[in-house]
Amino acid sequence: MSTDDTTPDGLIPAAILASDTPVAVYGYARAKAGEEGRMLGEIQAIIGLTRKEDGCEQYVVHTTPDQPGAFAFYERWSSGAHLLAHVSQPFMQTYFAAIAGLVEGELEANWLHPLS
Repeated sequence: MSTDDTTPDGLIPAAILASDTPVAVYGYARAKAGEEGRMLGEIQAIIGLTRKEDGCEQYVVHTTPDQPGAFAFYERWSSGAHLLAHVSQPFMQTYFAAIAGLVEGELEANWLHPLS
């Protein structure tokens, strides 16, 4: 995606951020070899904080012993504005900076609009 139709940092499409109805995302990230423990710690540090945020309907992170360092995320927010508030939180800015050097490749995000 081009930077002119997504924000912030090209991660979230502008249409998602503008939504006044619930939005959801499922994503995937893999830690670099040797960084699995650090990545896990960074993720665990934000789960509770995120779940307490206004508009957070669901925030779940999964992993599997068969693929150490592989993390699957599912988030559902009441609106795009709630999602934008979430990614703008200081703890999320710290998180994004911390994982930048830990992630193998790019973060994958698949944005969803509920049917009802």
